[in-house]
Amino acid sequence: MEPLPLHKTVQDEIRHYIIKQDLRPGDPLKPEAELARMFGVSRNSVREAVKALESTGVLETRRGSGVYIKDFSFAPLLDNLPYGLMQGRRALGDLVALRKALEAGMIADAMAAITPRRIEALREVLSDMGRRAARGEDITEQDREFHRLLFADLGNEMLLQLFDLFWQAYNRAAPPQPGRDRRQIHRLHVDIVDAVLSGDAERAREAVRQHYVGIESRLGETLTPSDGSV
Repeated sequence: MEPLPLHKTVQDEIRHYIIKQDLRPGDPLKPEAELARMFGVSRNSVREAVKALESTGVLETRRGSGVYIKDFSFAPLLDNLPYGLMQGRRALGDLVALRKALEAGMIADAMAAITPRRIEALREVLSDMGRRAARGEDITEQDREFHRLLFADLGNEMLLQLFDLFWQAYNRAAPPQPGRDRRQIHRLHVDIVDAVLSGDAERAREAVRQHYVGIESRLGETLTPSDGSV
């Protein structure tokens, strides 16, 4: 096994240093020269490592101020995920299966946490979605907002970011699906809310699964082998 390039090794050293020192978002990183002395490498190696960690959202450089620890975000991953999903036939389907498993697995917790105010917001989104679907208009943003609202009262910001990352990646990478029945998509979302309000966790899980069954079916119809897979 070939050794890692030096700048990648320095990236690992910086990550370990951040964890060991318990540095938080907004905390400054030591100057480049001091890091170079600590790790026994050149300043150029530290500079390359810092640039790489900036690109992945770990660090940020503030002009005239220095390098700081950046708050966690899935945004850098989103830049490359759709491209990766388009490189193989199975990747997009795997993403949908993962999203279905996560939402179905978390729906019972969401039911326990959801507030009347959030239910009202979901109903408003459904009404808007229904009107647009009846007119044959795009319902993409309503779908995105629906799934955000459904889990918002869990108070888990990382989970919401992850779900939205999956949503954005799928919508960027999925092939066009002409002729899809937007009214049926609206009804599937209505079924999810009805199941949540029923208090029956298994019914809610099944409603979520049914929503994704339709997506998986459409993917199966539109995707064609491009990487030799079947």
